[in-house]
Amino acid sequence: MIYAMKKAQIFWASVCLLLSCASVPLNAVPEDNEGHNVTVAELPPLKLKHPFCGFKADDGPCKAMLKRFFFNIHTQQCEEFIYGGCEGNQNRFESLEECKEKCAREKPDFCFLEEDPGICRGYITRYFYNNQSRQCEHFKYGGCLGNLNNFESLDECKNTCEDTLNDFQVDDYRTQLDPVNNDSLTLQPTKLPSFLDYYGPSWCLTPADRGLCHADESRFYYNSVIGKCRPFKYSGCGGNENNFTSKKACLKACKKGFIQRISKGGLIKTKRKKKKSVKIVYEKIFVKKI
Repeated sequence: MIYAMKKAQIFWASVCLLLSCASVPLNAVPEDNEGHNVTVAELPPLKLKHPFCGFKADDGPCKAMLKRFFFNIHTQQCEEFIYGGCEGNQNRFESLEECKEKCAREKPDFCFLEEDPGICRGYITRYFYNNQSRQCEHFKYGGCLGNLNNFESLDECKNTCEDTLNDFQVDDYRTQLDPVNNDSLTLQPTKLPSFLDYYGPSWCLTPADRGLCHADESRFYYNSVIGKCRPFKYSGCGGNENNFTSKKACLKACKKGFIQRISKGGLIKTKRKKKKSVKIVYEKIFVKKI
């Protein structure tokens, strides 16, 4: 009887030992586990310093074109937008530095750690933040231990540790005279040299996104390819900021982007002005009063 009990204890002890070893990758052979802690890299949750940092960018009802910055909760970065000059909300800053100081989260401490392949002998591609180059780079991970500066994808590393301004720019547009309405300019796609820039809100360059729900609401989005606001069906949740309840609101937000042309004579700006027609001759802009 006693022999049978000891035999059963030995059996179950063997099973526990096998289960404890099963979690270690087959291609990872530990060498020495002294002085190391098991860590797992995770994207830190978003913690806003101030409630207004969660507001959407609001250009206001006025028609000025002022360069400002806002904190985008989706990218967790400070981004540029065009402010109309009045009203709006508190998520608006005159400089990128001010936006970062008020809203942007600081880099986690582990972003400043050096790459650590761990003590095992695997050969797994991972990414770490290099504090010297201030960029995310790949390295070979052994498969166990290491530190938190260890990410499975490049995007995860960038979103956690890199601190860059998402600056959208369109270089393949030129201005043409709108034959229907002479007091406005339309954007038409073409393959010209990159001396034309789009300075409208960045979200106007994103494609229409129906969202995740099952509603069928009529909305408008700005089509940056043709330079016009087009209708689409919105599901009622999710999606992106290129989503407007009316065509008027869409035009107000996205048609404010203007064109800058740099020529030998310096910088020429073309803006929408009433009672003026615009001609393009030999890639130069001449404004002639009617």
